[in-house]
Amino acid sequence: MISPATLTEHPPPVPDSPTPPRVRRRLATSAWLLLLSLAVVAFGFVASRPATPPDQGPPTGGALAAQRAIEALVHPGPEPTALALLPADFTRVTGVVPGRQQARDGTVRAVHTDGGCSTPWGDDNTKWDFGVPCKAHDLGYDLLRYAAAVGHPLGPEIREALDQRLSTDMHATCDINPMDSPRTCRVMANLYSAGLVVNSWHQRWGPPVGDPIGPLLAGVAVIGCLLIFRLRGWLQHRHARIASPTPERAPVEPAPLSPWVTLGAASLVLLILGESAIALARWAGASAEWLWPFTWVAQLAPVFFFAGGRANAAGWRATRDSGGGYRQYLAHRASWLLRPALIFVVVVLVVPLALELLGIPEGTNAAMMRIALHPLWLLGIYLLTVVATPLMLALHRRAAAASALGLCAFVLLAELAAHILGSSIPRYLAAFGLALLAQQVAFRRISTSHRLLLAAVTAAGITGLVLLTTLGGVSRDLLGAPGAPPALSAPVLPVLLLGAAQIGLLGLAAKPLARLTTRFAGVARLAMRAPMSLYLGFLAAMLLVVALVYLPDHPSAIFTWLAGPRTWFALALLAVPALMVFWWFERHPRDTAVPVAVHPSSGGWLAHAATVLGTGFAAVGLFGFALTRFGGDKGTIIGLPIDPIQNLIQLLIGVFLLHTVRTGLSGARSTWIVTGVACVPALLTAAHPVTVAVHGVTALIALAAVASTLGSAKAVVQNT
Repeated sequence: MISPATLTEHPPPVPDSPTPPRVRRRLATSAWLLLLSLAVVAFGFVASRPATPPDQGPPTGGALAAQRAIEALVHPGPEPTALALLPADFTRVTGVVPGRQQARDGTVRAVHTDGGCSTPWGDDNTKWDFGVPCKAHDLGYDLLRYAAAVGHPLGPEIREALDQRLSTDMHATCDINPMDSPRTCRVMANLYSAGLVVNSWHQRWGPPVGDPIGPLLAGVAVIGCLLIFRLRGWLQHRHARIASPTPERAPVEPAPLSPWVTLGAASLVLLILGESAIALARWAGASAEWLWPFTWVAQLAPVFFFAGGRANAAGWRATRDSGGGYRQYLAHRASWLLRPALIFVVVVLVVPLALELLGIPEGTNAAMMRIALHPLWLLGIYLLTVVATPLMLALHRRAAAASALGLCAFVLLAELAAHILGSSIPRYLAAFGLALLAQQVAFRRISTSHRLLLAAVTAAGITGLVLLTTLGGVSRDLLGAPGAPPALSAPVLPVLLLGAAQIGLLGLAAKPLARLTTRFAGVARLAMRAPMSLYLGFLAAMLLVVALVYLPDHPSAIFTWLAGPRTWFALALLAVPALMVFWWFERHPRDTAVPVAVHPSSGGWLAHAATVLGTGFAAVGLFGFALTRFGGDKGTIIGLPIDPIQNLIQLLIGVFLLHTVRTGLSGARSTWIVTGVACVPALLTAAHPVTVAVHGVTALIALAAVASTLGSAKAVVQNT
C-alpha cells in the first residue's frame, strides 16, 4: 500500500556524517558510460534507417536503361560501354555530366568526373589512387538516384553489385600500385569496403540519400542525457545500499499477491503465447478452417483489462487512504507500468536485425514485429485506463449502468465511423472504449448469487458472436486478424461479445478461479518480478523456431546453419540483453508499492506540470514505437510525426518526469533543465508545426520552471 513517507530514491545526506567510502572503481563507472554510449549510438544508427523500398517488379523505360548501364559499370572493359547505355534524360534529371577515364588495370571506365572516394572527413583518394574506381562507383550511385527519381527504384542487388565492384577494384589497385606498403593499402581497402557495406545496409540497399546528421546527433545526445540522469539515481541508490548495508533481518514472507494481478498477468501471458502459436501455425500452412477456434480461446484482451480495472481501483483507493491524491496515484502507477515498457526499445532495435541476419522474408519479418509489439499496444491502452480510473470510478458511483451503456454506445459508434470514413483512428478509439468498458464492469462486484444473470450474459455473448461471424460476414479470426486494431489484434465488435461471454464465465467460475489464482500466485510473482528478461527470452526462442521453418530439408545444411556465426549473433541480440536486464535490474525483488515522497518542493504547479507532461509524452512515445516498427507504418499521433528517435525521446521524457514526481524532485532545477534540453532535437527539425508547438510549449514551461526555482532561491538568500 502506498503511504506517506519522507523516503526518496535520493535520501539527503546526514549532517556531520563521515563521507561514505567509494564502492565502485572508476573503471566500472567508465564501463557503464561506454556501454551506454555504444547502445545509444547503435540505436540512433538503426533507428535512422529509411523504409524498405517497395518491390515494383521488373524495371521499364529509363529505369531499365539505368540498370543496363550499371551492369556495364560492374563489368568494365576496354571501352566505357556504360556511356552509350545511359538514359537519354540522365543529365537533365540528375545534373551529372559523365565522362571517361582509364583505370590502373587498363580498363576504361564511365565516371562521374567530379566524384571521388567519399569519407566522413571529405573526399580522400589516398596515395594509392582509388580515384577512378570511386568515380565510376559514384556514377553508378547517380544512376540509382535517377531510377528512384523516375519512379522505379532498382533492387538491392544492384547497389550490392556496385559496392562489390568498388571493393574489388580497390584491392586490385593494392596489387598494381602498392606504393611500398601493400599491407597498409589492403587495410585501407578493407576499411573503405566495410564503410560501403555499413552505409548501404543503413540505407537498406536502396537509392543513396544524404542523411541529416545534425538532428540525428542531437537526438542521440539527448537520449544519452536522459538515460544518464535516470540511471544516475539507480546507481546512487545501489552504491548507498552497498556502502551502508542494512542489518540482517529475518526473512519476511512476501505479501500475498492480489488474485486480480495474477489473473491479469496470466491473461497477458496466455494472449502472447496464443498469438505466437497461431502465427507459427499459419506460417506452417495450417488451414484457417480449423485454426479459428483457437483464436477465440487465446483472445483474452477483455480479461486483461477487466483484471487491470480491479487493480487500478485498488491502487486509487490505497493512494486516497494514505493521504495521497491523483498526482501521487498517477506517478506511481504509470512509473511502475513504464518500467517494463522500456524493454520494447530493445525489442524494436534487435528483433528486425536478428530476423534480417537469419534471412527471414520481409513479410514474415513484419508479422513477427506485429506479434513482438502487440504487448506494447496493450500497455499503451492500459496506461490510458490508469489515467481515466478516478474519473471512471466517480461515474460508476453516480451512474454505473448509464456509464456502461454509454461506453457500449461509444464503441459501436466508433466502429460505425471507421466503416464510413475508412480510417483506422475510430477503431483505435473503439479499442480504448472497449478497455474502459471492461474496467467499468470490473468496478462492480460480481456476485455469484446472480448465476442466472451471469449465464444469460454468457449465452448472449456467445450467441451474438456466432451470429456475427456466420451471418454478419465478420471474420472468425479473433487474434492476429488483418486490418484489426493492433491494441486488440482483432475486430472490436466480436471481441466485445467475446468479452461479455468471458466476464460472465468469470462470475460463474469465481470460486474455482480464486483457488486457481492462489495456486499459481508464485508463477505470477515470478512473471511480475522479471517481465523484461522473460519476454526477451521468449522472443529469442520464438525467433529460433521461426528461423527453423525456413531451413532447408537436408540435415547437413541445418547443422551448417546452426553452427554459422550469423545464427548465433542473431540469437545473441535477444539473449544477451535478456541476461543483462535480469542481472542488473530484475535479479532482486522490488516492492512495487513505493512510498509517496514528501518533499518541500514536491507540490505546486511544477509537480502538476511534470505529471501532465510526463503522462502525455509517455503515451505518445508508447504508441509511436508500436507504429514505427523501423521502416513500417508511417503517420502521426495527434499530429506528431512517427519517428523512432523522437518517440524514444518522448518516452524517456515521460519516464523521467513521472519519476521526479514520484520521488519528490519535480521542483528541482535540474529536472526542468534536462526537460528543456530534451526538446531541442524536435525544435531543430522545425518540419512539423504540431511538433514545434508541443515541444516549444514544453520548453517554455521548462524555462518558466527554472526561472521560478531561481526566484525562490533568491528569496531565500535575501531572507537569510
